[in-house]
Amino acid sequence: MDTKDFQLLASLHENARQSYRVLGSRISLSAPAVRDRLQALERRGIIQGYWVSPDPTIFDRQDLLVFYQDERTREEAAKALRVRDVAFVAWKVDGGLTVQLWPHNREESFGELTRTLGKPSGQALAEHPPRRPLSLADWRIIDVLLDDPRIELAGLCRLTGLSPKTVRKHMSVMIRDEAIFITPRLGTLSGSGELVYHLMVDGKVGLGELRRSLGDAVLVNETKEPPMKYLLCRAHDLADVTSRTAQAGKLPGVRSVKITLNREILVATEFVHSLVRARIEALDESRNTRNSAKS
Repeated sequence: MDTKDFQLLASLHENARQSYRVLGSRISLSAPAVRDRLQALERRGIIQGYWVSPDPTIFDRQDLLVFYQDERTREEAAKALRVRDVAFVAWKVDGGLTVQLWPHNREESFGELTRTLGKPSGQALAEHPPRRPLSLADWRIIDVLLDDPRIELAGLCRLTGLSPKTVRKHMSVMIRDEAIFITPRLGTLSGSGELVYHLMVDGKVGLGELRRSLGDAVLVNETKEPPMKYLLCRAHDLADVTSRTAQAGKLPGVRSVKITLNREILVATEFVHSLVRARIEALDESRNTRNSAKS
């Protein structure tokens, strides 16, 4: 894992549908070199696949992260995935779980998860700005991407019935507005020499201050209640990780810093599909009603 690999992962976190050519232009590599590096990262299990994560506010839902720090089995992670309103579960290398809930009613969804897995170690609510209403074309694109985030444009057009120009335009706006995130699904990020790792920083601290302590760091997620940042970071070796995280932990406003490595991310694709298809059905019905009224 070298600097170019990290830059590639950072670019993929912004938009995993970027072409090899575009990715290469951003990190000064040829398109074939980008392809070879991505394939190597996939073979090593660092990239376990790709996924689409819509902003839950487009469904008029909240974004709640729930943490279990004690050791859990994969069967428990899969059980959590079946709980109402669970969008994904990250099963950590140390056995802990991070569960993302998209609740309408926070108390009810949190209560069901607690009855299933027991009392969690903590929770955090992410705040998102209001989103513009999505169009029928937007929802159709999302519905296809959920099953194949990196589907080629021709296939996306065929399955949505939209033109290439329309697909490009709508997808570009959704990514720019952060209505959806198309990112790599990462596993344990380690190798000989350079290390890439996830870091959870609890406390009010600016990203610039963290980068001065941590070096290469990309913001992956952020919550407001309590204030927490999730970062993708790179270090030269384990001693460098220890030194840098210790420095970050001493910054004013930081309560704790924790390395968090994913063993596997389990995604509730059918749940998200159900939310998207409910919007498609509602818009189709509304359109049919308007057409009937005109005729």
